[in-house]
Amino acid sequence: MSTEKPTKTFRNCLLLGMLLVFPMTGAHAASLAQAKSQGMVCELPTGYLAATGKATGEVKAMVNNINRKRRAEYTRIANDHRVTVEQVGKLTAQKLEPKCP
Repeated sequence: MSTEKPTKTFRNCLLLGMLLVFPMTGAHAASLAQAKSQGMVCELPTGYLAATGKATGEVKAMVNNINRKRRAEYTRIANDHRVTVEQVGKLTAQKLEPKCP
């Protein structure tokens, strides 16, 4: 595995991948946005979501589901570009807001 900095092409593919894996139905997107605004969910520097202590069981299940989808897409992108899954996650995290406190 290469440890070189991601290229512009890799970054473009990552952004496209994010659009493919992160599109959600209106209700799901709204509930994630609502959970974030209520402090129940935040973005980690690893590119995954975290449920906070305020999160309900339903929100925790949603976070787990989204994280599974992200992991699958990060793995696909990493394999295509011969980088690590962790590199893909960290690059994605730079694009997502808000971060965990």
